[in-house]
Amino acid sequence: ALNSEAKIKALGDFLKIYGREKILVFTRYNQLVYRISRRFLIPAITHQTPREERKEILEKFKVGEYKAIVTSQVLDEGVDVPDASIGFILSGTGSSREYIQRLGRILRKRRGKQAKLIEIVARETVETRISQRRHR
Repeated sequence: ALNSEAKIKALGDFLKIYGREKILVFTRYNQLVYRISRRFLIPAITHQTPREERKEILEKFKVGEYKAIVTSQVLDEGVDVPDASIGFILSGTGSSREYIQRLGRILRKRRGKQAKLIEIVARETVETRISQRRHR
């Protein structure tokens, strides 16, 4: 799944559709974070991102200067992330806890707010089965 060009292309299509929304893109792999960041010019946050830079990216996201952030597992827990209305998952561990954490990043309590979490999975892979199992 790490080198799935089809997933990145699908993400690009979704970014065109939802470009006005505040978007979080999640992936398990730092390499993929940086690839997406370069391809779509989206700020990246990984465990390697210095604390001050991370803080600045999140602040610019909060005020709407950045419309999207791509991140690895570093934002899954324990970090205050500003509201986003759409999340995309390109890869993960498959754990329900991770999925719930990511869902929580976009489902903040606010009246009238609708949020979407979209998983982009490779056909006929273990990802497809994991996604189907989670959505039962």
